[in-house]
Amino acid sequence: MQTLKSYIIEGISKETKEITELLVDSVYSKYVKNFDKNNVACVGWMDGTENSELRFQKIYEAGIDNNDSILDVGCGVAHLHRYLKTQGWSGKYLGFDPNKQAIDLIGEEIQALHGTIEDIDKTKNWDWVIANGVFNLGLQEEHAFWIIENMVSFANKGVIFNMLREPYEDSQYEAYNPMWVHYKLQEFDHKRIDIIEDYMSQDQEFTVYLYKA
Repeated sequence: MQTLKSYIIEGISKETKEITELLVDSVYSKYVKNFDKNNVACVGWMDGTENSELRFQKIYEAGIDNNDSILDVGCGVAHLHRYLKTQGWSGKYLGFDPNKQAIDLIGEEIQALHGTIEDIDKTKNWDWVIANGVFNLGLQEEHAFWIIENMVSFANKGVIFNMLREPYEDSQYEAYNPMWVHYKLQEFDHKRIDIIEDYMSQDQEFTVYLYKA
């Protein structure tokens, strides 16, 4: 039986946008349909609100100032935006996601668009470019780091993202060695790279801060 992961890997040479849309339509659409938009399970986080809030906390602790602008990669239904608002943040925000159903659930008060990173205006930069959970499912390493490279090009202050730590119990998911990720990121424009670990009870993921300024 062909798994989603093997199908995506076979298609990695296709247009990046087509691969991403296939992934989202195959997996995440069912979550959007089956769960309320205020439930973190709506975007595939099945480990509860507490863990989701902890991920957002680690993102915020990178050093986001209240007026910083944010580009949210694979924003889902903009849960990150709502969390940052609770911390006093009031900067400019743009989220985007290839899942149109998720985008349609976001209120008009939050700026978000249906698309991929290829659709973002390359003449505009953002203080922080953030990806929460984007690299967990179906994206080969070369595709993941291609997205990260684009994130770095859009960022003024830095890039923040999280990944699953290898070995991971479910082979459907992509997992990485934190030290390997740190090594790979040396290729990109940066001033400092921090790997944040040991914040989840089962220690199955980590967060990366890549500072440009």
